[in-house]
Amino acid sequence: MKRLMTLAASLRSIQWRLVIILMLTTFVLMSVVWVFLNSRVERIFYSDFKENIETNYSALEITEETNYDMLLYNLRTNAVIVGFIKGTDKSFTILDRNTAEILYSSDEFYQVDKNGFRNEIFKSENLLSVLASSQPDAVGEKRGYTKSESGDFYTYVKSQTLSDGEFVLLFKYKRARALEVLSDFSKVIMTGTLFALLAAVLIGSVLSRTITLPINDIMHKAEKITDGDFGYAIEVRSEDELGKLAKTFNYMSSRLKGMLTEITSEKKKLETILYYMNDGIIAYNRLGEVIHINPAAKKLLYNKVSDIISFDEFMSILNIDLTIDRISKNRSICEPFQKVQYKDRFFKVQLAVFTDEKNQLDGVITVIQDITEEQKLEKMRREFVANVSHELRTPLTSVKSYTETLLDGALQDRLTAEQFLNVINDETDRMTRLVKDLLTLSQHDGGIVLNLEDTSISDLVTSCVNRMKREAETKKQSLKLKIKQTIPIIKADRHRIDQLLINIIGNAIKYTPEKGNIQVLVYSEKDKVIINVEDNGIGIPATDLDRIFERFYRVDKARSRQMGGTGLGLAIAKEIAVMHGGDITVKSKLGKGTSVFIELPVYKAQKKAL
Repeated sequence: MKRLMTLAASLRSIQWRLVIILMLTTFVLMSVVWVFLNSRVERIFYSDFKENIETNYSALEITEETNYDMLLYNLRTNAVIVGFIKGTDKSFTILDRNTAEILYSSDEFYQVDKNGFRNEIFKSENLLSVLASSQPDAVGEKRGYTKSESGDFYTYVKSQTLSDGEFVLLFKYKRARALEVLSDFSKVIMTGTLFALLAAVLIGSVLSRTITLPINDIMHKAEKITDGDFGYAIEVRSEDELGKLAKTFNYMSSRLKGMLTEITSEKKKLETILYYMNDGIIAYNRLGEVIHINPAAKKLLYNKVSDIISFDEFMSILNIDLTIDRISKNRSICEPFQKVQYKDRFFKVQLAVFTDEKNQLDGVITVIQDITEEQKLEKMRREFVANVSHELRTPLTSVKSYTETLLDGALQDRLTAEQFLNVINDETDRMTRLVKDLLTLSQHDGGIVLNLEDTSISDLVTSCVNRMKREAETKKQSLKLKIKQTIPIIKADRHRIDQLLINIIGNAIKYTPEKGNIQVLVYSEKDKVIINVEDNGIGIPATDLDRIFERFYRVDKARSRQMGGTGLGLAIAKEIAVMHGGDITVKSKLGKGTSVFIELPVYKAQKKAL
């Protein structure tokens, strides 16, 4: 079965098609030649038969004065003509033209069966035409032969007027001899046809290979191109159409290689861009099915790709009133930009359609941009403006009211005036601290360069504690410093670290009641120095621990404001620690105290701007 299939496939090849075409052409030509030659042989036989009779009959000099007996005698005895009209395959017959009666016949069949002979010769068109003609010298000389059961034959019929009546001479020539010659000739033609077909196969195979070899080369090159191999060039064997085709194919291959290389490069660039971009990209086809999603989109959606089974369901999750059917109907998106909230994140979703080569809708591209930080920053900005406004409004209101009271006459009362002026001075100091802290934060936000130098944390903490002891003593608090071991020298900005320590220790003193205990512990651990400021003050609720480093955030706003806090100290301290490559963490229990851990790197101090 496989061999038959292989044979059928090979016969369908161009090479064998060309061979078969050449064979069929040869066969048709030989058939035409055979038919032509057969016809020509038949014509030659009849023409020779006719010319011999006419030539020799005219030699008898038969005229109208000649009678029937003399005609018969000459036809039977004249040696010149007898050889052409009598024999095993030739005969002559004389008929009365008026009655169509057979008067004499030299044919052997006539001697055996006169009626059969009569029926046989009256099938001849030549005889019938002469008998039907009114012309006295009518002749029947059609080249066709007459079919008969006793054997096919040719006829030549001639009317002859004699002194004793009108007669018809029918000369008959059997076709057997012609058939023998035609049979031998047909055998020669058949043999020649077979040899011609074999020659056609051989020549066709050779010639067709000159056509099929370049085509096979092109086919193999095309197969290699489909596998991505562009390094094979077709050999140009001629300058004809096939050679031009090979040159064109080589040029097309090189152009295709360049185009595919360019497309591959662009595809890789696009894939790299989509892979590393922060915005999420989701592509849907015209049916609303996901055809592409980049890692950023998976990350933004918490890697739950199953949540976006279809475009309609994804829009439903984001609470966007939009379906793929509506987009297909309108061929556009009325509101391509959407701001939505998904779980704890805020997204800006941009939608766009893409079309096929017929400008028909082919799908939808969804770009997801995470604007959670922007929302937080916007919220912080609003809170910051509100807090600054509130922080400035309170002391300004106090200053304004006390100033108006003094202007209204309280200035004359010295005791009251001094009290009011002290309040105005305190509120002014409070605003000064607030403005100073705001300027510090502004410097941090604008970007500052740390003045790093070798710094002894032990000496710096000792200096800060000594300066803060006077403030602690006013509240009868115990402020102690303990340095566990030799602390390594670090790279730090002394001014900024001093500011950090004053803020942290100052907060501990501020929020620890009278006679409280504050301890500052300094030690090193691996590649960092740790400063632990611990107090037994009022503590911080667990719910507020994550927000105490936010700007203007206060646990107890009324109490903090009363103590002169701006709500910016811890935020400034945190930023200073981070600028140095460190961090600040807080542990606290409400009513039991707070422990602040300041971590600064020893070998990895960073020069960093915020």
